[in-house]
Amino acid sequence: MRLSNIVATSLLLTGFGTAHAQYRCDCTTVVDTCSAEVVARGTFLEIKTDQQMCARVDYFVDGQPFVSVVVDGEDREDWLARTTNPRILVQSCQVCRDSGPNPTPAAPARTAPPAPGVPTPAAGDGALEPLISGVPEYPEAARARGLRGSVEVEFTVTPQGTVESPRVVSAEPRNVFDSAALAAVARRRYPADAEREPQALTERIEFAPPQAAQGPAATATAGPLNRCVREDAVYNYGESVDVGLINACTEPLVVFGCAHGTGKDRGRWMCSDSEQRGDILVQAGDQRLGRRYTAGDASNVRTYTYRDSFSLTRAPNSQLWWVACAEADTACRSDARLWTRAVSGQDASVDPQARSPIAVARSD
Repeated sequence: MRLSNIVATSLLLTGFGTAHAQYRCDCTTVVDTCSAEVVARGTFLEIKTDQQMCARVDYFVDGQPFVSVVVDGEDREDWLARTTNPRILVQSCQVCRDSGPNPTPAAPARTAPPAPGVPTPAAGDGALEPLISGVPEYPEAARARGLRGSVEVEFTVTPQGTVESPRVVSAEPRNVFDSAALAAVARRRYPADAEREPQALTERIEFAPPQAAQGPAATATAGPLNRCVREDAVYNYGESVDVGLINACTEPLVVFGCAHGTGKDRGRWMCSDSEQRGDILVQAGDQRLGRRYTAGDASNVRTYTYRDSFSLTRAPNSQLWWVACAEADTACRSDARLWTRAVSGQDASVDPQARSPIAVARSD
């Protein structure tokens, strides 16, 4: 769903906590993850978190997305009840920077290692850190040849936090990774500070062919990684079943799923994917949880967030089918997109595997 729709939905919730939070909570800076519980109490929703600081809670009520900003661990949101026993599924809980009486730090206490391809500030550049890091796309032409390289980029950060005038200082090899590096830097966003002078930075971006991460379930980045996906939380509401999927491997995943629809979509395949939602699935406890970055080109720039769960809804007594692709495997993601387009909206008698150019997994 588009961010504008989520914001519009959030504005329908007019609890005091949310109004109060806007003056002290900066959720453009995520400093930690948290746990949350949302319970319907008649004419309001009660949201509780395990952190006594600012927290952004994303959740679904009867399949509709909601966002609440909670301060001091508890909040209430006015809610027009449409069902006596609403289905509530918490999607995520993130601790935001808090400028209140006991403010949280501007950056996480633990620093996650940069994602592959993220620029590293050169010595002497100071402590200016981006709110959103533009992760460069590894060029397909370089992938075919297995090339490695680096690009040194010079650019200016404005007081508004945007990037101006990026240019290539040096590159090895030349004219291979230049465009990808410039596009990534141009998408970066830094903290705004009206009193800060424009600041010139020089950063080196390293490029290497995507490699499989090593861990308890080591994987290869070429082709589907369906075995890395596991069902975690399953909520059976009678007319529908919400399934939470988790990542059992160390490789960040993009998950595409199809299942029998519910309600007006009963009897048809309905598909959803974490790519459209802007989510990248990582293991629970991964240091990247909550981190955001932007990727894409001028025609399709998207912001992604590392999360530890991806939820899908299916009809009772039906199977869930999915394709899981490594974050950097653009060929797998392209094939998976074609699969969801070919299956979504089709009669439930259609065989999902027959519509896919790559291997598809299914639940038991």
